[in-house]
Amino acid sequence: MKKNIVLFLLIGIVSGINYSASAQDPSFSQFYASPLNISPALAGSGSADWRVITNFRNQSIGNQIISLNTTSLSFDGKIIKQQYRSSNYLGMGLMVLQDAGLAGAYRNNIAQLSVSSHVSLDEEDNHGISAGLGVVYNNTIVKPDMIDYSSQISFNGFDPNISTLEDLAMFNYRPNYFSVTAGLCYTFTSDKANFDLGVSGYRFTAKNRSVLGNQKILDQPRYNVHADFQTYLNDRLVVNINTVYTSESYANTMVVGANFGRIMALEDLPTVLNAGLWYRKGTTTSIIPYLGIMYKNMQAGITYDININNAKDNSTSLLRTFELSLIFRKPGKNGRLMDSFGK
Repeated sequence: MKKNIVLFLLIGIVSGINYSASAQDPSFSQFYASPLNISPALAGSGSADWRVITNFRNQSIGNQIISLNTTSLSFDGKIIKQQYRSSNYLGMGLMVLQDAGLAGAYRNNIAQLSVSSHVSLDEEDNHGISAGLGVVYNNTIVKPDMIDYSSQISFNGFDPNISTLEDLAMFNYRPNYFSVTAGLCYTFTSDKANFDLGVSGYRFTAKNRSVLGNQKILDQPRYNVHADFQTYLNDRLVVNINTVYTSESYANTMVVGANFGRIMALEDLPTVLNAGLWYRKGTTTSIIPYLGIMYKNMQAGITYDININNAKDNSTSLLRTFELSLIFRKPGKNGRLMDSFGK
């Protein structure tokens, strides 16, 4: 398969099968398990003192004809708390993320450092606001020597010693850039419920990351609006409802859904069984079932995107996507709603 066809398909996956001149940022169906990818204001959020989160996403077309893996690792927490009012804190987070495809021939690397500040708005610490800023580094690499070309196929099969008949020097350009992210988030917290509502922006000016130096292929600004509500339904059942709306160039996506957590024992760090369902509307339309478990300070979850686009839309009918997430937390001592999901 010639490189232009392979890279075209790969860009299609990265862009959610939106074949335009604008690339899109990596995103997760389990967006609630990737807070730094939603807003820098969420660095240190939740009742945990700190947390480590890893995410893995695999997207493929057909029977693994082309596959793209997205992997992220993040660490964030409260680095400074006000001495006599721990609800006021300074948070910090670091996230590294990589898109990798074509058996490693394509890589898009992202590193993000975020700082946030949370301030309570009332004496009971029920209402608060968080503000966050961050800097992001992006680097894209294509290794053409790792790609198979149709011109290298002979009567004896594939022969890498045959000339590719391609100008591989064009891939020597490895674009990289720095950008800024910012976010605001309002929070309401009580002994029985938690509510967040926030907005954020990533990369406020378009950036070029074409490995061919094409000035028309740009990373456009991205804006998010996100909300999360969690409450007890009874002593054993917790519900979490959340949504995120993302606008990036001509691609607008909304994901909304809910998770129900079944508490298996009434203790400080109980085992919780989670099951949920989300709906995505955007360049693809999907239903996303979720299964997960929280055991003490560890949480794991898995999702699979079920595409429900029109069957005539061949560009998405063969798309397969699943995700894994794993969260480790150091529980805080603020006596608030225990973590059963997401944060």
